[in-house]
Amino acid sequence: MRITSIWIIIAMSVGLLATQSGCLLVAAGAGAGAGVAYVRGDTETVVDGDAKAVTAASEKAAKDMDLTVISSNASSLDGKVVARTGSDTRVTIVVKAQGEKASSISIRVGNFGDDVMQGALLEKIKANLKSAGATANTADADTAD
Repeated sequence: MRITSIWIIIAMSVGLLATQSGCLLVAAGAGAGAGVAYVRGDTETVVDGDAKAVTAASEKAAKDMDLTVISSNASSLDGKVVARTGSDTRVTIVVKAQGEKASSISIRVGNFGDDVMQGALLEKIKANLKSAGATANTADADTAD
């Protein structure tokens, strides 16, 4: 009797596994797809400028695009700007120093990213860095006279 009940349990388990494998694959695929979309939703690049300057340029870019800046923190090693769009979508800009004169920047709009808005923010940040560099060069030239 005991051997028969063991065989029945094994047969039921095999039958259950055979009929439910498709659901397991769909669930695994759904989880993997969400992870890839989240990881791949960032716009990442390296720009010229220390972490403090890039964070300041990022905050200015957010304000120039009429975003509400929630927080902006910077150190010589890293920085972060968190803002919100008019429709309350979260915008996160993370800056990490890559030496003394370069920083990596990661921009994320919303949960899955928005390539168009992230690209526009990146262009604004680069423009702000260029104008800040031009202003610094002009100030250096003025003090040299």
